[in-house]
Amino acid sequence: MSTTAPFVGQYAQAAQRARVVAEIARDRFTTDPSIRATLYAIAERLDAAAREFVAVPPGAYEELPTEACEELFMAEQIAVDHPAARFPAELGEYVLVPLVDRELPFPRRLDPARPEFAKFAQRETEQAHALHLLHADGPHQWERTDDWLRQVFKVWEKHLRLAAEIAVDNGRPCNQR
Repeated sequence: MSTTAPFVGQYAQAAQRARVVAEIARDRFTTDPSIRATLYAIAERLDAAAREFVAVPPGAYEELPTEACEELFMAEQIAVDHPAARFPAELGEYVLVPLVDRELPFPRRLDPARPEFAKFAQRETEQAHALHLLHADGPHQWERTDDWLRQVFKVWEKHLRLAAEIAVDNGRPCNQR
């Protein structure tokens, strides 16, 4: 009896997560061709990561495949370089959940220039709460992973949209500190 067999199943789970996140990227609506190209580039990297996870041979030592991690890093880097795509820079953490024991990422706190902008604070609080509930929902995460990932990435998209709104608002001359 091999003790690594369950871990191989975890590679398959990571591959499935990578494929779902790639699908989320491809399905994201945009009319901007450059953002569409960015989303497809993220999806291509995630598909490549999925192939690398699947290629891990049975009985492999319990470690993260270097090639898969490099593909995830490249996908994350594309997300960082193209914030208008509204894809979280920490997307790889959601793929690696079956393989690593780390906390799932939360977005950084937003910093509206003026604290009286309650509309921003309320939306930020609602999004952080929704993400917290999703992260804490272990059964949903493991039993219906595809749906769970779609919900998580929808919350991230809303948060990144709000971050962009706040950046624009903070850039207005009347809001300079």
